[in-house]
Amino acid sequence: MTMKKGATMRLAAFSASTRLLAACLFALFAVALSGCESVPVPEQPNPLGQFTLTQVTVDFSRADRPLLVSDLDGEISRQVSGSTVGAVGTRFGVVNQDGRQAALEQAIRANVEPHVRDAFNPMMRGSRTARAVVTIHSVFIRSRVGLQQLTGARVTVNGQRRPDNAQFSASIVVYDVETGIPVAMAGPITRTDDGAITIAGGGPKAPPYGQSARLNQLAFEFVQAAVNVIRREARTGMYDEDDQGTERMLWERRFKL
Repeated sequence: MTMKKGATMRLAAFSASTRLLAACLFALFAVALSGCESVPVPEQPNPLGQFTLTQVTVDFSRADRPLLVSDLDGEISRQVSGSTVGAVGTRFGVVNQDGRQAALEQAIRANVEPHVRDAFNPMMRGSRTARAVVTIHSVFIRSRVGLQQLTGARVTVNGQRRPDNAQFSASIVVYDVETGIPVAMAGPITRTDDGAITIAGGGPKAPPYGQSARLNQLAFEFVQAAVNVIRREARTGMYDEDDQGTERMLWERRFKL
């Protein structure tokens, strides 16, 4: 009886010790878990947080000429020439080329400026004033059903090869208005439209600005890429002039015409 009673007591003591150890381990795990949950997720650095954007300028002084947005070409030619007959000569480059290019610059500007404000204003809620200068390098968006596209012919203007696919290329610099010092920059960044249709997945779509859907989307993608470059530079402390601001796409399905 005595031996049986002693074994029972030892078993009970062992069970109590086991339960106490389990309770201690559970408490330690709970403390560690609560500690992990309480650690805040670091925010992405924002080099523009102390500024507010007051001005957006679009500069065409370095642009490859001629600028072309085929979606707008007919309407711009009619506006510049003042008649349907005169629009033919304007469109084929016989007359009114300065007026045509000026009207096209204004159309491009009307796409770029609101996209810059949409992307940068949420990042710039400070008190110091800043201005953004977008320098256009190339805008060449020819018709999807033009002769060159149908035949595969390459376009050469004044001996200079122009893009096969729709192209928008630009750079951006943000300046501190008070000091004139650049505080952020990106580019040149090039975005192209190869004519493929994205039927699933893909990136964000541009809000509708202007009369050309392709120009609008390419200008939007340029600005989004510029924001990615600026944020990446702030995060790494390194500026890469070749950074195109591309973010990894999780998935998309595209159909090439």
